[in-house]
Amino acid sequence: MAGKAPVDLVLVEFSGNRFDGRVLTELERLSADGTIEVLDALLVSRRADSSIEWLEAATVDKRLAALVGEPAGLLSAEDAEAVAEELQPDTAIGMLVFQHSWAATLAEAMRGVGGRLLDWERIPAAAVAELAEN
Repeated sequence: MAGKAPVDLVLVEFSGNRFDGRVLTELERLSADGTIEVLDALLVSRRADSSIEWLEAATVDKRLAALVGEPAGLLSAEDAEAVAEELQPDTAIGMLVFQHSWAATLAEAMRGVGGRLLDWERIPAAAVAELAEN
């Protein structure tokens, strides 16, 4: 797992704690295609009464549990608590750690010809869109 390809942590806020499976379906597709490998996931939720609950992938959904498999241990109770502090009532945050599996084969090809990756930076989509407008 570690060192094969870049790994990202994504936080997604869901108002009203509503989930309909579309995000999970897309994650399953990306994983099946070999685009990403889901390493860990947590769901942190603040109910309407302001109580906090956080769940690991295995207890959120059977499909998510199958997708994550054995969690990599990259997300902890401390991570959930830090996110929970900022949550508004009746809101949830999904925390997802995934590896860019597609990049592992590209990196191998680069190493095969003596290349060495010097840096990898993410440019937010909004910044790219803004540059394209100018």
